[in-house]
Amino acid sequence: MAKGKVYLVGTGPGDPELITMKGYQLIKDADVLLYDHLIPPELLGLPKPQAELIAVGKFASKHTLPQEEINKLIIKKAKENKLVVRLKGGDPYMFGRGGEEAEDCFDAGVEFEVVPGVTSALAAPGYAGIPPTHRDCTPNVAIVTGHRKEGYELDIPKAGTVIFLMGVKNIGKIIDTLLKDGWDKSTKIAAIEHGTFYDQRVIKGTLENFLDIVEKAKLRTPAIFIAGKVVEMQEKLDWFSKKQKVLVLGTHPEKYKYLGTVVHRQIIKCVGLDDYSKTDDAIKKLNDFDWMVFTSVNGAKYFLQRLNAAGLDARALANLKIAAIGKTTAARLADFGLLPNLVPEDESSAGLLEEFKKLDINGKNFILPQAEVSSKVLPQGLTEAGATVDAVSVYKTVEIEPASVEMDFIDIIVFTSGSTVKAFIKKFGAVPDHIKAYCLGPPTLNTAKENNINAELIPKNDS
Repeated sequence: MAKGKVYLVGTGPGDPELITMKGYQLIKDADVLLYDHLIPPELLGLPKPQAELIAVGKFASKHTLPQEEINKLIIKKAKENKLVVRLKGGDPYMFGRGGEEAEDCFDAGVEFEVVPGVTSALAAPGYAGIPPTHRDCTPNVAIVTGHRKEGYELDIPKAGTVIFLMGVKNIGKIIDTLLKDGWDKSTKIAAIEHGTFYDQRVIKGTLENFLDIVEKAKLRTPAIFIAGKVVEMQEKLDWFSKKQKVLVLGTHPEKYKYLGTVVHRQIIKCVGLDDYSKTDDAIKKLNDFDWMVFTSVNGAKYFLQRLNAAGLDARALANLKIAAIGKTTAARLADFGLLPNLVPEDESSAGLLEEFKKLDINGKNFILPQAEVSSKVLPQGLTEAGATVDAVSVYKTVEIEPASVEMDFIDIIVFTSGSTVKAFIKKFGAVPDHIKAYCLGPPTLNTAKENNINAELIPKNDS
């Protein structure tokens, strides 16, 4: 009989790309995912559809579940012969009570493994431009919890740099202890708020004035504190704040990394149709077509799924020439063993039409697998060029509730379709004045302008 197993996985401090490869794969394989509130929301889109996701997040002085109940739940799910992934912010063993969870697994006879994560104690200073050690400043660093178990005093080791985790409520006590231990009141100290997240903020001062500064700045949690001469290097080495923060509302956020730090908050998703009768009719007459044009990854995905449902595979398209709107769609087709005959340099409907103008398509029959609601630019352009076009719906988009986002920290919004424009307006209202709006293609741009959004076409990636 298969045995359940527990993996204590550190997700890193906030940037979803700081998850380890092993942790990433385990999230995808998990039967049960128990996660804290500090988990990058992007990671929660990775599990398989049938996986059970359970929020067990713990806030300061407010727990979704007490630690003892979390431990019992981990063991219960493992004893149901499930692969249980316990997702924890940062590193499981760095002030994260992962040791207690591992102990209870051992005592219950449940097999477990620990997958280390990047701790915020090192990652947040790295993203803030503060190296914890530097040859010109200090050769040593201490990492201290600012929140001790009741009855224990704050004990700060001797080191050139001291980093405090979970200390926001005790910042006054932290500073008093540093001064009592002989630290000079002019020593630099910084709070790194939401370290490595898109809304990271660095607040600096000295031990003498820091309490007033953080109070006026309305310091948010989570935050870490770092004290020592190394804080003086922040202005020179700060790199993360210089990157534009880019809100992507559609799919394939990786395509827009050249614009800056991507904040992926999917606001629509693609789903299958309730009625595929028209699609099935088109599949029965594939030999009547000369060209098949895929204008999205989802068009390829859902059409080919339907082809398989009819008992057919890529061989059914042997007599057709195939066009893909761009490299991402072409790569998806390649997964099915299909290599497009045409992929425009300009990845848009206009780009496809420009390429088809170079060919003789008068009298040719085209099939366009697309979304239920799609732009008319391509089918109209092909028709005007003398082609006969059968636009076949193979999927539809539905609005979903995105994870929260702080618009004050966003510089750019990328609208990837008219659906994302409409969903954004419905959810958030107008685009804030400080945010630059970009659209993927003229049809999306037209929809944006119809909704009073001052937008431009997304600039090309020249790198």
